[in-house]
Amino acid sequence: MKALLLDLGNSRWKFALSQGLEIGQVEAGAYSELSALRAALQSNADQLETILLASVVDKQTTDAVTAVLHRACALPVRRISSTDRMPNLTAGYLKLEQLGVDRLLAMVAARARTRRPLCVVDAGTAVTVDFVDAGGLHLGGFILPGYRLFRECLLANTSIPRDAQVDEAALLGRDTPTAVALGARYSVAGLVERFSTGSGALFPGQEVQIFVGGGDAGAISGLLPGACIRLDELVLRGLAVVAASKES
Repeated sequence: MKALLLDLGNSRWKFALSQGLEIGQVEAGAYSELSALRAALQSNADQLETILLASVVDKQTTDAVTAVLHRACALPVRRISSTDRMPNLTAGYLKLEQLGVDRLLAMVAARARTRRPLCVVDAGTAVTVDFVDAGGLHLGGFILPGYRLFRECLLANTSIPRDAQVDEAALLGRDTPTAVALGARYSVAGLVERFSTGSGALFPGQEVQIFVGGGDAGAISGLLPGACIRLDELVLRGLAVVAASKES
């Protein structure tokens, strides 16, 4: 089954085609550029059998994109929500509607690649960290400001100068911009280490597989404990798993 997968993120839309668990070339744009999305969809319309959409943006924007989909493709649009049942994963939130569908699909994508306990870090506008046991049960996780939000929040509420020059090779900050940048990165790494291998280890005696994705994955992955797997486009890959599960 060839599916069109559409991720409506906080700042832009992204889509890819999938067949099975693999995704093709990813195209992206701003919400002010829906004409580009329409043109891309129309050029692929005859290849599609299903459309899956995941959105974390407001209803007005989601409806506008859905209208574009309906005009471009004569297929129903299946919107995936955090209350849907997922393949090989059980969401652990007490109120499922509060769990971001992007976080849920990131875990689905990671879970499709291992049956070991796992931690998935999605480092985007916000950074999310989630833990899943070997049976596929989501235990919960954390939400932190992403690097830019972390920096902007500090700068907006203190007299720290807005010098953007960061020493990327530094272990410790010996200037203010580097100290701020490393503080953001190590806060994520510290959480992951504490609950995967440290004093608060959730899976004693078990090896935890760590996955990391998102726009700032490169800045964080080298700080995480042990070997981690870089897995970009987590939401689209999770949608591909959901689409493929409907084939069987």
